[in-house]
Formats: sequence, C-alpha cells, structure tokens
Amino acid sequence: MSARKTVFTGFYSYLLTGIIYTLIMSRLPAIKAQTGLSDADVGVALMCLGGGSIVGFLTVNWLLHHLQVRTLLSYAAFCFMGVGMLLTLAQSKWQLFALFVLWGYTCSYLDVAMNTHSLYIEMFTQRPYMSSMHAGYSGGCLLGSALGAAFAFFLVPVWLNFALIALILCGVFILLRSALLPDPQSVREQDDLKENAARKRHYIPVFIFLCGLMGMFSYTAEGSVAEWGSLVLHEAKQASEGVAALAYGVFALFMASTRLFCDHLRARTGDKALLLIGTSIALCGMILVMWTHLPYVCLIGYAIMGVGLAPVFPLVLSNAGRYPGVSPKVATATVSFIGYTGLLVIPPALGFLAHHFGLERALFLPLGAILLVMLGSLCFKGRAQKGYRRKMAS
Repeated sequence: MSARKTVFTGFYSYLLTGIIYTLIMSRLPAIKAQTGLSDADVGVALMCLGGGSIVGFLTVNWLLHHLQVRTLLSYAAFCFMGVGMLLTLAQSKWQLFALFVLWGYTCSYLDVAMNTHSLYIEMFTQRPYMSSMHAGYSGGCLLGSALGAAFAFFLVPVWLNFALIALILCGVFILLRSALLPDPQSVREQDDLKENAARKRHYIPVFIFLCGLMGMFSYTAEGSVAEWGSLVLHEAKQASEGVAALAYGVFALFMASTRLFCDHLRARTGDKALLLIGTSIALCGMILVMWTHLPYVCLIGYAIMGVGLAPVFPLVLSNAGRYPGVSPKVATATVSFIGYTGLLVIPPALGFLAHHFGLERALFLPLGAILLVMLGSLCFKGRAQKGYRRKMAS
C-alpha cells in the first residue's frame, strides 16, 4: 500500500469533514428561515448537536470493538454527508432538532475514527502527521465558509448548494477509501490485553485525562475567538461589523497554515518544547487582544493565537494514542469526549462572565485556559519523537 496515498486519504477525510461542517454552519441563516426557527431555537439546535456528539463518544468504543477503524471511518463519512443533506431539506424545527442530534452522533464517530486512523498512519510511517491532518480540517473550514458565502451571494438554494459539493466530495472519497489502513495486527493483539488490564485496574491512566483536559482548555481558547471574537472587536474595540467578522477567519487561516509545519517542528524540537513554545506564543496573542484598543492590532493578536494554539490538540491526541497500556481507540475517544464536553460548558460560562463583569474581563477565562495548557505541557516528554527524527534523518 502506498504510504503517500494513505497519508493523502487521511488528510482528505479531515478536509471533507471541515468543508461539510462549515458549509452547513455558513448556510444556517437560510436553514433557519426555511424551518421558521427563532434565535432561541437555533441555540437549542446547537445544543442538540453537542448532545448527540456526547452520546456518540460514549458508545464509539463498543462499536470499535466490532468494526475496524477504516470501516467506521467510511460509514461515518457517508452518514455525516447524508444527514447533512437531510438537514438542508428540513421543514420544521422538530425535524431539525432530531437531525442535529443524529448529525452530532455521526460527527463524533467520524472524529474518533479519523484521529485513530491518523495514529495508525504515524505508526505505519514512523513520522508525525497529526498536525498536518488537522490542518486539513482547518483548511476545509475556510474552504467551506468561502463556498457557502459564494452560493449564498448568488441566492442558490441551500439544498442544491450542499448537494453539489457533497456529491463531488463523496465521489473523491469513494476513489480514495481503499487506501485507508486496516487495524495493525499489533494493535488488534494488544487491544484484548489492554482491555483486560483496564478491567483489572478499573481506571484510565491520569495522563489520558490530562490530555483530555488540555484539549478542552485549548478548545476554550479557540472558542473564545470563534464564538466571541467578532463581539470583542465590535463591542469592546469599536470595530465595524465588517472588520469584526474577520476575527475567526484570521485565526483559522494562521492556525491552518501553521499546522502544515508543526509535524516538521515536532520531529526537530520534541513534544514538550513545541507545546511550551506554542502556548507561550498563544499567551502573548491573548494578552495583546486584551491590552489593545485598536481593532487591527486585535486581529494581529488573534493571528498570533492561531499560530500558538495550532500544535496543541493534534499533539495531545498523538501522545494519548501512544500511551503504554491503553488502546489508541480508547485514548482517542476519551480525549475527544473530555474536549467536546468542555464545549458544552465553557461558552455559556464565558457568556455569564461577560454579562456580569464585562466582555473584556471575561477574556481572563481563555487566558487562564492557555496558562493551564502551558502547565500541562510540563508533563510531556521531550524525547517522544526521537524515532521520528531518526526516520527523517535516514
């Protein structure tokens, strides 16, 4: 099996997911009008999405005990696109709520399958690829946003917009999916041993939970830009709505670009150093956002945050998946579950703080989250990627 084709197929699965997810979110106003949703109903729909994801994360380990990762990845990708198509055809809020639950459910399966398959790629090639894979998702989000905006500008119906893009993505995935890796024999043999050991000790190692918390805190910092960045610029920095709308786009662009180089940096510097450097850069960007009153300087701060946070979640997943005595499937599902659970709690908490203490003071929450990720990075080993360095040197 060609390693290059396998790596590209893994990258494409992230790209596909980013495009599909952002395409739906970018056309949410049209879906809202089509189904007659109120603003409160939109909030309920997004909660349904999160709730479905949590249920999926809780059940995915049982499913992976019966299916190979590549099989789940294929099924989940097709279901993710299929449910997305149904979302664009929904005619009532109750249909939409039910479909968002199902979409979140399939999204969680796809998330775990993609990340576990990326761990298999790293094992197969003996090179770091996790950051490059997540760069595909970030790039897909940017591309999906641009496509959604273009179709919306020309008033193309949302179902037709989605169908055209999904058919192309689906066709390419059908051609590529034969390159997905089977579960390595060593993993299949060790899974039973690891599960038996887990039953005896009745707990998951603390390091896996630490990785999950670090993922949650990095999502907290990212969510402060995605969900509150435009409000910070418009209300606190007095930016126009047009400038304010650039907040997450600038952040995502620099995050995606940086992730293309993170695997190379990881092989050269090691995990601990890269985490410390990245979180230090993100901390500087967050402080700049809080300190300045100039909108364009604030955008620079968000760009710096994107650069600094880029390596965190991919690197945390990679380390959790390689932890001795824990199946990569279990580690990936646990880290993803903890990380996404934080998305259900942290954004409302940030809104509560903004309401009672002011929007700028509420930014101390993501600032503290970055500091906690920095502290957590001290538990990582700097020598984790020596095998990768030897491979690259040869």
